[in-house]
Order: sequence, then structure tokens, then C-alpha cells
Amino acid sequence: MSRPGAWNRVASNLWKYLKGDMSKKNYVAEDASGNKFYEIANSRQNVSRGFDPPASGAHIEPDLEWQAWLRGTRRNVDVMYWNLYFDRFPPSDTEIAINRMKQQVGFPKYKDLEVSPGVQEKK
Repeated sequence: MSRPGAWNRVASNLWKYLKGDMSKKNYVAEDASGNKFYEIANSRQNVSRGFDPPASGAHIEPDLEWQAWLRGTRRNVDVMYWNLYFDRFPPSDTEIAINRMKQQVGFPKYKDLEVSPGVQEKK
């Protein structure tokens, strides 16, 4: 079986346009950098997600939580019973703050491990 032809696609897009059934961006939230996140729910596949950069023109990458929400791969080990619904909602400010605190925890230093290989430390 083959896919519909090009003219069929043109006709269906024209019919959608005339019907006013075009996909619209539903803005969900805005992060601290000024990126505006949206969902396009009127699609045949899964919900399409994206973001608009701030109007200042500076392209700032979204936080990891927002990138995971955009891809639909956002998970939280603490809330495993909620995993069916958790991916649908954007990350909260408290979740972003908790993850930043976890990232800032320093790696432990041990006396028997070298920091710079081959360099003698002064005692």
C-alpha cells in the first residue's frame, strides 16, 4: 500500500485552511529566560511542542527540564505512580530549583586520588 499522493495532501491542506481547522499554538508557560513554551494539540499525531525565544533576540537554550518536556521524555523517579500524567505538564519552578541544587553538589575529594595525574602535592 502506498501513501496518499502530493495532490491529495494539497487538497487536504486547502480544505483545512478553508475550514479554519489550522493548528494554533496554545502557550503553556514562560521560563525565567523569557522562552515561551507552547503545544499544538490539533495534529493527527501526538501533541507537538515547541518554544519561541525571547523578543530581545538572544537565543538562550531552555533548562533541561523544559527540553525533556519538549521531547516528551520528562520523568521523575520520586513520582513513579504519576508517570501517566506527569509528562503532560510542564516543569514547575520548584522542580527546576531542586534539580539545580542537585547539580551544584560537588564531587567528593579523597586523599588517595590524584587531582592532576603526575603532579606531586606539597605536604
